[in-house]
Amino acid sequence: MRFVLLVQTLAVFGLALLAETTAPAATYASELPVAVDFQTAPEGIYGESQAREDWPGLQWFALRERGTLVPAGATASQRSLRLFYPEGSVGPGQGGGQFRVNLPPRDEYFLSYDLQFEEGFDFRRGGKLPGLSGGRGNTGGNRPTGDGWSARYMWGREGRLTIYLYHLDQRGRYGDSLATGVQLEAGRWYRLTQRIRVNDPNQQNGLLQVWVDGTEVLFRNDLRYRNVAEAQVDIFYFSTFHGGNSADWAPQRDSFARFARFRIGTTKSAVVPNSAATAEIGAAN
Repeated sequence: MRFVLLVQTLAVFGLALLAETTAPAATYASELPVAVDFQTAPEGIYGESQAREDWPGLQWFALRERGTLVPAGATASQRSLRLFYPEGSVGPGQGGGQFRVNLPPRDEYFLSYDLQFEEGFDFRRGGKLPGLSGGRGNTGGNRPTGDGWSARYMWGREGRLTIYLYHLDQRGRYGDSLATGVQLEAGRWYRLTQRIRVNDPNQQNGLLQVWVDGTEVLFRNDLRYRNVAEAQVDIFYFSTFHGGNSADWAPQRDSFARFARFRIGTTKSAVVPNSAATAEIGAAN
């Protein structure tokens, strides 16, 4: 009898100890489900097999060998993903590239990453940059009907930054461009941070916030992303290319951009570096 009680006591103690040691990791995972720094991959072409290690929810991958890992990123100790946009390229089939990552569905996520357009980048009329999405992930003139949306960034002429938003109340077939008032300069690193909280079905209370280097540049709390209980935030859409779909969007010279330090989390403090967290958390939470 004493032996049985001893075994039971040890079992309970072991379970309690396991719970205590694993709780912080579980909390971390729930607040920051995605953190990609490209530190474990070899330099060179960034292929699908490595991407599947970095992005566990990878759905499909199409960088077409135009993405390479290079030794310097936003800081000397980081790597960055360098994308190539050839002269004359329009769309992801010709320049830049795309991949899509499934996320655990939630009503709200924060996305942060570092971006640099290299010196000499030809902005032309504009192009796409990664952002969050949900449900059917509507893009490309596929007008939302309530079960899907997307919120990619775009650069415009001379580097003007907007959010290219597909939502229920957009004005036409293609998404609305929401201005941030920011003009991105080639050769400089920026941190782009995006917050999406979907609306309650059939209510106009969806949230969109954007920060550039810790300064809020866009705030909307009157959006309709969806009209169903589904179509939460459940997609990270890495999408970058020139276009549009006509030749006047194409760069007139080979161009490159770099991406680094991807974070997708459930709180603002989870996705920004400690040095910037204090300044940014108050506006978000």
